[in-house]
Amino acid sequence: MGARGPRPETPEIQALKGNPGKRKKRAPSVRPTGDVYIPNYLEGDARECFEMIVAAMPPETYASTDAGGIAIYAVAWADHKRATEALKTEPPLVPGAKGGLVKNPWFTIRSDAARLMMAMGDRLGLDPKARAGLSRPEKEKSSKFAGLIGQGAEKA
Repeated sequence: MGARGPRPETPEIQALKGNPGKRKKRAPSVRPTGDVYIPNYLEGDARECFEMIVAAMPPETYASTDAGGIAIYAVAWADHKRATEALKTEPPLVPGAKGGLVKNPWFTIRSDAARLMMAMGDRLGLDPKARAGLSRPEKEKSSKFAGLIGQGAEKA
């Protein structure tokens, strides 16, 4: 049996949300190195989606290890788009293997792609729910007394 409850948030996400409960902070998580790259097997709509995601997020949001997850989302997005376009021209019921009418398989493809997009979008921070508690860290305001101590020694 696996761990119960939601997955713990990374220390970076916790820092962005703030610490109103004054709980003990966890040590920073491992930060992968390397720039995100577009896998060479992505083409067409999936490649465009991948590029759009990386361009839409702040710099250094993703690293090279995130390429697989973004690619999964991008392929699901391309499949969803293709299925939606196919359903514009094809009937909702098609002849099945036994001659009766069955649901068009494009509905299943579209539904599976949407489910995968929702799961990966949450992990990648692509939906409003995933971004709701996030904010950019504010720069510390300098004190109005900053620089006063030792200031006389610098002038002398």
